[in-house]
Amino acid sequence: MWKVDKGSMTGTTTASYASALDWKVEELREKTIVLKNTHASVSLKYKLLVYASAGGVAGEEVPETTLAAGEIAKMQLLKQWARLVLQVMDGSGHATYQVDYIGQGA
Repeated sequence: MWKVDKGSMTGTTTASYASALDWKVEELREKTIVLKNTHASVSLKYKLLVYASAGGVAGEEVPETTLAAGEIAKMQLLKQWARLVLQVMDGSGHATYQVDYIGQGA
């Protein structure tokens, strides 16, 4: 029996990095995150942090990247991690966003 974990959330960026998704993925082998900048005119910045231990040291899987208004970023991970944290912040202003995620494991 395969375990599936999925969800969707929305938010608005701020002047400093904040977690848009904090996802425990120890039991998941395949993980996909889709981030959409839903704002009509301003950009946002994002980065994806990975943890080998849920409370351990963070590493950057995706370094700071800018997402223009209306653009979509897709992140697929097959490596084993304990936790993934997608962080977002203002680019050219307070942007709205949507995050969808799905993961599958044994």
